[in-house]
Amino acid sequence: MQKAYDTFLQSVVEATYFSKNTSSDPYRFECICCGEEVFIAAADSKFKAVHFRHRSGNNDVECENYLHHYRTTNVDPKSRKGKSERAEFFFEQSNKDFHIGLRFSSEEIAAYEQVNAKFELRSSPVEEAFISIPINKTNFAPDTTTQFPIRKSSPSYFLSNTHSGTKREYVLFKSPNIPVFFKLQGNDSDYKAKLVRGGVLYTNVAYFVAIQNRYPLPNDISFPSEVHVDDSFSFKTMGRNFSGKVLTIKNKTSQLDALIMSWGYRLEASETLTLLWPPSALMEDLSIIYSDYVYLYSSFELRAHGNINVRPEDLYSIASGVTKVSIKLRTKVFKKNVEIIIDEGEQNSSLFDEIRSTRKYVNTFTLQDDSTYFLFSSSGVKPLSKGQSISLTPRSEIRRYHFGYLVERINPIPQKKLSGELLLDDILAHCKRTEAFDSNVFNSHSLSDVATQYIKKCNVTGIINSTAKRYIEEDKL
Repeated sequence: MQKAYDTFLQSVVEATYFSKNTSSDPYRFECICCGEEVFIAAADSKFKAVHFRHRSGNNDVECENYLHHYRTTNVDPKSRKGKSERAEFFFEQSNKDFHIGLRFSSEEIAAYEQVNAKFELRSSPVEEAFISIPINKTNFAPDTTTQFPIRKSSPSYFLSNTHSGTKREYVLFKSPNIPVFFKLQGNDSDYKAKLVRGGVLYTNVAYFVAIQNRYPLPNDISFPSEVHVDDSFSFKTMGRNFSGKVLTIKNKTSQLDALIMSWGYRLEASETLTLLWPPSALMEDLSIIYSDYVYLYSSFELRAHGNINVRPEDLYSIASGVTKVSIKLRTKVFKKNVEIIIDEGEQNSSLFDEIRSTRKYVNTFTLQDDSTYFLFSSSGVKPLSKGQSISLTPRSEIRRYHFGYLVERINPIPQKKLSGELLLDDILAHCKRTEAFDSNVFNSHSLSDVATQYIKKCNVTGIINSTAKRYIEEDKL
């Protein structure tokens, strides 16, 4: 089959986009007809086109016949037949323990609530569940990852719900003294980290590494110089001893490749994605914007239904690497190490107080805090950094954002509008060019008192200020 449902992007994707280097994360792709797991096949074949294929023994006979006869399929995520949960595993630095996280939509919660379904977690398919939680509005908030601490140690865990009974296996710890990598979320010291699934690591990405020690004293791993270790500590959870490290892999070398492959991973160069505009507010892993479009910079080409879940007509290339994207509900971009979810916030929600921006007038402004600042001018928009001192011009403005909200506008002090004698004095003080005086030039003009008195003086001296003459001719003085 050429199409499948991507649980990462939460949209239908085409097999031709993917290659043998695509992450082999289990349960990522599902059949759009039966909801069973499928995988990418023939990605490196010279004789067959790349396609999606069912796993052996996952009850795919009806589905294959369905596709063979080219009958219509329903690709709406809400109507998919798959009823198995997708789980994520986390490490929380604050308590130094491991969690399982699940996310349900409001429709899924309502459907499970109607049949009194529970999600269950086991350390083996035949054991009793050691976590059993009803799936309802009390225990889960819509579209929010809810986490539960894991108190029982096991190399892998089996997740199911009481409505379908299908048990999916998730491997967490491979074996003692083998590192398990978690990708850091955010830059806080009190961080969370999400388990890397699919076996691919990337350069210049911060990871938390958990090493289950065979003995109470840690058997420390020696990393090569290409690995920068920022933190190292020991902790105990689930009755087991662990070593923890926060590290970044700076470069890819053959020696490092061999070491990482011995741990069951492979190393690749990282990609880059930046939300250029507008500023966003971060809620968990969701970037909230107050616009129906965004500008993204990416080191790779954004491809509809390939690495972003929008239509081709929603993508507009601005320049090399810069794309304007029309935002729909929960727009996702996913490629290699890059993952972002963007959603449009409500402009006028009655649940929150409106944040009104203040205004300040100065000619020179120095950034003294860590808020987000942008300078708007005739040259465009550019970000500012703490400590910068900016001289404001009449057509420029600095805007300060706090958690994505516009809270202050900084403008230059308005110039006073001069007229009459004050304007003439200002012209004579700053404009020094003069010329021979000719009274006939002003015969057709209706002169003000200020202009009449000035012309009388010029008639005596025989010269006139060139700028003052122009202002009189244009009836500005």
